[in-house]
Amino acid sequence: MALADAWSNQNIITIPNASRSLSIKTDVLQYHIDNGAIESRDGSILKSACNEIQIQKANYVGIKNFLKQHNDDRFESKYVKNRNKYIDFLEEYDYFGIEIKEPTEILFDIPEREEFYITKEDALFLDYKSRQFFREFGLTEEEKARWIINHSKGHPVALDYINKYIAYIEDEDNVYTPSLTAFVRTIFDMPDIKQLIDEDFVSSIEDAETVRTKELLTEFFKFVAKYENVKYHNIDLKKRESDAEPAYPYEDFVRLAKILFNSDYDKDHNLTLKALENSNYAEMWMFLACHYVCGWRSSDICDRWVYPNFKSNDNPFKINIDTLKADILNGNISNETYDGVALYTIRKIEMAYNVPQKTGLGKLRSEIVPDLRTIFGKLALIAEYHHITSGEGYMNAHRASRYRNWIICRDFFGDDIFNITGKHSISSRRLNKSYLQGIEQSARNNGNTTLVANVIASFARNHANVDTTAIYLKDHGLTGESAEVVLYMMMQRGVFSVSLYNALIAAFPDAFEKLSAKEQTLIMEQIPLSAYELETVGTSLVASNRMTEILSQGKSEEPTEILKAMFALAQGKGKAKDAGIYCKKKALGFCCENPTYESCLANLCPYHVFTSDGIPSLVKVIKDYMEKELITGNRKYGIALRTQIIPAFQEIINAIIKEMSEEDKAGTRKLIVEALNG
Repeated sequence: MALADAWSNQNIITIPNASRSLSIKTDVLQYHIDNGAIESRDGSILKSACNEIQIQKANYVGIKNFLKQHNDDRFESKYVKNRNKYIDFLEEYDYFGIEIKEPTEILFDIPEREEFYITKEDALFLDYKSRQFFREFGLTEEEKARWIINHSKGHPVALDYINKYIAYIEDEDNVYTPSLTAFVRTIFDMPDIKQLIDEDFVSSIEDAETVRTKELLTEFFKFVAKYENVKYHNIDLKKRESDAEPAYPYEDFVRLAKILFNSDYDKDHNLTLKALENSNYAEMWMFLACHYVCGWRSSDICDRWVYPNFKSNDNPFKINIDTLKADILNGNISNETYDGVALYTIRKIEMAYNVPQKTGLGKLRSEIVPDLRTIFGKLALIAEYHHITSGEGYMNAHRASRYRNWIICRDFFGDDIFNITGKHSISSRRLNKSYLQGIEQSARNNGNTTLVANVIASFARNHANVDTTAIYLKDHGLTGESAEVVLYMMMQRGVFSVSLYNALIAAFPDAFEKLSAKEQTLIMEQIPLSAYELETVGTSLVASNRMTEILSQGKSEEPTEILKAMFALAQGKGKAKDAGIYCKKKALGFCCENPTYESCLANLCPYHVFTSDGIPSLVKVIKDYMEKELITGNRKYGIALRTQIIPAFQEIINAIIKEMSEEDKAGTRKLIVEALNG
């Protein structure tokens, strides 16, 4: 009876009337009705719901609308990049302690139209706190510093000397930085410099956020003291002592890899299903996986990750976007397809030459080894499913704190991750430190990037006994042995498909096998290439030698297939788990020297496997036979050359050149001419 009374005529209002009274569109009300946030009967809603919406409208404002009032010739809120910069500013200061309301909690608009909401009272507070942000938005650091200097009041001595000091240091490289701007701001936030005492000096140093700002303040105070009678004394900076958080212990680092990458763990905890049902889970899984393997800053992961961004079923991977969720759940997508999607991401990121924030020159590298391509390909397609169906699924920097939240992580991954984190968010700083310590140790030993995070993650992907792995890595991973030995020992346990031990046995069958394990290990440490590098580079050399051998017999079929495989790998068309590499530079962990080349082959890049070990190997056979005929005078070499080797060479080239672009054909012809004349 009471329920019926609640829906009496005096307690309800029609949707059109509610829309007019609230000054919002009916489709907004209908959206929330369809999603169960507002109850509706026979085209009407409760007046109490209408009142709740009215209260929300009176008290909350979306961040987009808040920012519109700050539009000027430098800041335009319609641009996502500008809004994101403001959100980054808020995150840096923990939103100044104000409450953030999620779009899903607001009933007077559709959630997708706003990032978040704040109370109008808090908006006034943010206005005050954001004055500096909007005043300096779009200015260079030099313009910011000059503005502060030109608008200073009551600092006659400081004003005179700060201009002299900046002129004094302007010959240094990169003078105008955020640290210098902070230094200038600090000087004019204090009393004039002749009034300062030691306590003011020390306080300004302690409050400075960066070491460079502290150094500038210290040197400036000394600079003024040379020419003026001041009340403070010379104070030098104390050598910094690190009180930073430690890296995650190796046991936790390895267990986290199992949680993120192990296929059995995925099945046991229904991670794929949960990620497909909830875009927040999908984004979190991708974020933590990238953070673990790549070791980037959070904003770089969110802003610079590359997605396939399918528009239709007509895509390179032949993914049916209409059945994508079911295909992922039912195992209808092959590992080769997942690998291909991951390779697409890897190459797009590496070729984009993205520059991480705050690090100056350099680029992002997607350190994803072959063993992890399948899982990253799957995560990319899960993200793509959400993006197609709801516009979500792609990582967003302003949600990064959620991705690390211990409650959300436990809900998704289970209690195993809670045993690592406890009631603390996953620490990106501690995780990065674990990652970077691995790189540091590896670099110290062999000057290359055999990354410990990759090794552990790859191992966890394929091995269930994570406890044994953790003990093994703790005992041997970074306690004295070189990175080569670590990989060697892991290879001996079947982590990778090709064993360095077996490679050495094959190379030195009469000697290496007779050595003791200790002696073998000592030899391993002397090898200039790491195990992974030897495995990858070696495959192209083996293929090259095999082509030379077969062509010398005047046969064309097998060299053609090998050359085609090399070309396919070089163009990124080979299967991810094929034994081979497309670029020797990349295999050795170095950056591309010619990132602007549209075609490595057309430009005859010397690190390209096709140009370095493909065509030249075949041309060498021709040159060898020509030289033998000239040196020995024996006609049999010339006959073999003209009747068998050259026809076979022409047949091979004609077969492979059909698959090339016109630019690559021209490059191949040039390569042959240079190889013959070289």
